[in-house]
Amino acid sequence: MWMLQNRHLPVMEIDVQTLHKLPWLLLPLVFACQKPPPPLPPPARPDVIAAPVELKPPGPTPAQVAQQAATSTLTGGKTEGFVVIPPGKFVMGATAAEVEPGTWNDAPQHEVTLTRPFELQIAETTQQAFKGVMAGNVPPQPKACPECPVLNVSWFQATGYCNALSRLKNMPVCYEGQGKDVRFLGLNCGGYRLPTEAEWEYAARAGTTAPRYGETAEIAWIDTNSQLQPQPIKGKKPNAWGLFDMLGNAQEWVHDWQGAYPADALTDPLGPASGENRVFRGGAYRMPEAEARAAFRNAYGPGNQVEFIGFRCARTL
Repeated sequence: MWMLQNRHLPVMEIDVQTLHKLPWLLLPLVFACQKPPPPLPPPARPDVIAAPVELKPPGPTPAQVAQQAATSTLTGGKTEGFVVIPPGKFVMGATAAEVEPGTWNDAPQHEVTLTRPFELQIAETTQQAFKGVMAGNVPPQPKACPECPVLNVSWFQATGYCNALSRLKNMPVCYEGQGKDVRFLGLNCGGYRLPTEAEWEYAARAGTTAPRYGETAEIAWIDTNSQLQPQPIKGKKPNAWGLFDMLGNAQEWVHDWQGAYPADALTDPLGPASGENRVFRGGAYRMPEAEARAAFRNAYGPGNQVEFIGFRCARTL
C-alpha cells in the first residue's frame, strides 16, 4: 500500500494494482509523495556505551575432574585408591611467622599455577602394596604392619616402585635409567610417578592457607601421639580433598632436587635441574609438630633409606 500526499492534495492510499494502472508520467509524483519511514534513533554516545562483559566459565570442581578422569579413554581413568586433584593456583611456601628468618627451606612465598589435573594416592604406599608390586622385596621396617607406610625406601626405590606399578597397569614408565642416572620423562608421561613438590603442597593444602588443614592431633601422627611408631594409614582425618596423612605418619619423597624457592610466580615447576639431595615433605610419626605443616620441606641424598620416609604416587590425567 502506498501513501500519496503533498501540500495541496489529501492523503491517498494507492495499492499495487492501482499503481500499475497509472500513467508512467505520474510515477515520479507517487514516489516523491510517499510517506517517509520513521527516522532512526540517534546513535548512543560513546561515553555511555557499557564495556562488554567477558563471561568466563567457572573452573572444574574436584568432583567434575574426577568424573572426567573416570570416563576418559585417554588416561585410562581414575586409579582406585587415588584422589583426583584439579588444576589451580595457590601460594606456595611459609609465612614469616612459621619459620626462622633466613632459612632456605620454607621461604619465600610465591604464586604457583598448576595447569594439569592429576591424581594422587589417597595415603602413603603401604608395606603390603610395596610387597605386592615389588615381588616381596621390602626393606627392613621399623614395625611390621601391612597397612602402615612402607619406610626405609630410598628415592630410587620409590621411583622404581612407580615404574613397576605402571608396568602392572600397562602404562608407560616415567623414569629411565638406573641409580644416579635415573631420568624423569616429564609431566606429560601417562604412568605413575612421584608428585612434584608444588603438586604435593597444593594437594596437602586443599585450598587452605594456614600451616595445617586442621588441628594437629586430629589429622597427623607425630611424636606426641604415635608412641614413636608408624601407624596404619587413614587413622586420622583427611583434608578437604580426601587425602590422608599428608602432614604426619611418614614424610614423603617428592620429585624435586633441593633448591631455594624463587620469589617469582611459577607455572608447573619441576625444581632445579640437578642437585645433591631430593626433597621430602610433611611430618612423621617421630617428628615434632613444627614439621607437621603444609610448607615444611627437607632433603636427603636420593640413595638414603630412612626409617621415617616413605612416599605416595601421582599420575598426570
